[in-house]
Amino acid sequence: MPPPAPELDLTHCDREPIHLLGGVQPHGVLLAFREPDLSVAVVSANVEALLGLSPAALRGQPVTRVLDADSLRRVRAGTAAGPVRVTAGGRACSALLHDSDGFTVLELEPLTAEDARAEEDALDAVHRLVSPLALARGTSSLLQSTADAVRALIGFDRVMVYRFHSDWHGEVVAESRGEGVDSFMGLHFPASDIPVQARALYTRNPLRLIADVDARPVPMVPPMLPDTQRPLDLSGAALRSVSEVHLEYLRNMGVHASFSVSLLKDGALWGLIACHHLSPRLVSAARRQACEVLARLLALQLGAEERGAEAASRARRAGLLGQLVTRLGEGPSLPVALEANGALLLELTGATGAALLLGDVLESGPHADRDAGEAPLLFGKTPGEAEVRALAAWLAKDSGMGATFHTERLGAHYAPLAASADVAAGLLAVRLDPEAPRFVLWFRPEVARTVTWAGNPRKPAEPEPGHARLHPRGSFAAWREEVRGASTPWTAADVEAAESFRGALAGVVLRYAAELSRLSRALARSNEELESFSGTVGHDLKEPLRGIQQYTAFFLEDHEATLDAEGREHLQAVGWLARRAQVMLDDLFEFSRLGRLELAWGDTDMQELVDEVLITLTARLREGRVEVRLPRRLPGVACDAVRIRQVWANLVSNAAKYQAAEPHWVELGFFGPGESMPGPADRPGAPYVFYVRDPGIGIAPQFHEAIFEMFRRLHPAQAYGGGSGAGLAIARRLVRLHGGELWVDSAPGQGSTFYFTLGRGAE
Repeated sequence: MPPPAPELDLTHCDREPIHLLGGVQPHGVLLAFREPDLSVAVVSANVEALLGLSPAALRGQPVTRVLDADSLRRVRAGTAAGPVRVTAGGRACSALLHDSDGFTVLELEPLTAEDARAEEDALDAVHRLVSPLALARGTSSLLQSTADAVRALIGFDRVMVYRFHSDWHGEVVAESRGEGVDSFMGLHFPASDIPVQARALYTRNPLRLIADVDARPVPMVPPMLPDTQRPLDLSGAALRSVSEVHLEYLRNMGVHASFSVSLLKDGALWGLIACHHLSPRLVSAARRQACEVLARLLALQLGAEERGAEAASRARRAGLLGQLVTRLGEGPSLPVALEANGALLLELTGATGAALLLGDVLESGPHADRDAGEAPLLFGKTPGEAEVRALAAWLAKDSGMGATFHTERLGAHYAPLAASADVAAGLLAVRLDPEAPRFVLWFRPEVARTVTWAGNPRKPAEPEPGHARLHPRGSFAAWREEVRGASTPWTAADVEAAESFRGALAGVVLRYAAELSRLSRALARSNEELESFSGTVGHDLKEPLRGIQQYTAFFLEDHEATLDAEGREHLQAVGWLARRAQVMLDDLFEFSRLGRLELAWGDTDMQELVDEVLITLTARLREGRVEVRLPRRLPGVACDAVRIRQVWANLVSNAAKYQAAEPHWVELGFFGPGESMPGPADRPGAPYVFYVRDPGIGIAPQFHEAIFEMFRRLHPAQAYGGGSGAGLAIARRLVRLHGGELWVDSAPGQGSTFYFTLGRGAE
């Protein structure tokens, strides 16, 4: 007789290898066979009762001794869509296939006469499940209709829709139950009730039936795979046996059969349809599959409702932001305009208080008599000025926040405001300046609420006296907890609105040129901060430009046949202008980032770096039939390889683009120490001068400096393959960041040579 499935001593429930328990539930049999010879390697110990063959007689035999070849083909073809009805051992069975540990795993569940009829009526069952969903309106109605439909199909005593919260504790949000059955509606369950590895399996295998909590698991023969010395991985098996900890959990709840269906929204575990029965109960594979179809449809509808609500919220917030920006732009000064529109600022994120720390921008406003340059501008219910300044200093130095930070429990992160939960339990902060404590802060007060748990969540499990085995909690009596110190959570729409306001505020500040000079020494009195604002504006304008391109393309695609030539030309021009504007914004954003760039200096083989550049430009060079000339191997230097690769790429691309008559060529080289070089410029204190030369159209001397200005072009925008006119400005900036210089020697019709140096020497 095969040995029983091994016992596992556990000290932590979330460490239990529930996919490697080495057994199956007794209402079906499992066989694992190898491809391509179909030889059976592992079987459940109960196969003889169903198939009339002992485990020893089956192992090493082809699986076609259990299923004929035609049935096996049907199972292979149909398993993806659900269980397949077959005959095995002279009985009607549901069959499922999946792969595990290099084996093909076959599961067979005998069908009762009632189950067989259910298999034939599977489509009708799906229809009966789905129909109520079509009539449901709103999330609550949708979830309740789902619970009712599932209970009508499988006949369980209690069917719940269980939703996970962000910390993975669960809440029963809908319930359908029979008479005399306890209600779990509204109860919360701690995350430890469904540990990490169980949630992972719920994501991989959405259906889980426990037909009888008191049934003894059937071991596998052999219990360990010879190759791995561990049990067969049963993650994908419908018959997988159950952790004794979970079985005891169900017994403590008074449940003798359990069935669950995962609710996956956008590929992530959103919740469960959790079903309990007070006595043992089988659910046929076809009915289980019908419930999975329902769960998928429910997830789609939940996603659609959520996206609709998010779209409406975004539209409302966009309208608020538009009003706010318009009014800020029309005010006599930015501080005065902000003071007059504080209510809009609060409504934008659903906050009850807000603070703006903008520094010197407030010196000309109504608070000029206060601590000029650092006094926060306060709206609604907020901590005091000194507390807000201290909070901003903490956010800038100690919080580890990036551009945005939000929490509904500020006191848990920042102890000085733990006692101020009545005004600042929740915080949403966006940073305006990476170098100084300049922020927009939104506050929310605590919302005291009572959470009713199914048992005390502080005592989820306890060990058996004298043993290490973990036992689940035994009580599910309602246990109420008063939650204090937390605000309502900030939603993704709240955070997006705050980030959009940051970008809009930057635009408004740019419009107030006089105010900009006073905004702060860090934000307005240096070119680096002006570039930071430009980068923010460029980033926030990308989305509308991308939308113009998409909708123009959609309109042309859908209505091209009804447009005349002039209309098509106009729409194409709109699309081209939007694309060009987006490229210019991308370049502006890149240029603005250079002011905050820290170079990663390192020893670099310039030849290898140039070879990489030429590989990335292969298609462009071939298209223009451009020959690349390298008179000698380039030397090694100290530089930031990523940034200098960008310089080479720009210079070589330009040289290939602005070619004149054939033959087309580009030469890359250098002048070393002591070597004379042509051209009027002398070597600016660096051992090497690198160059890119072409025989192209050339540049008149009066434009030799102009070409390095942002967006300065000497030709129409669509000539020579287009371009934004920012590449040379970015290249020169990168070279100068290295302590070097970039210049050109050129004349019309005589080609061009671009030279550059770097501020550190060779290797």
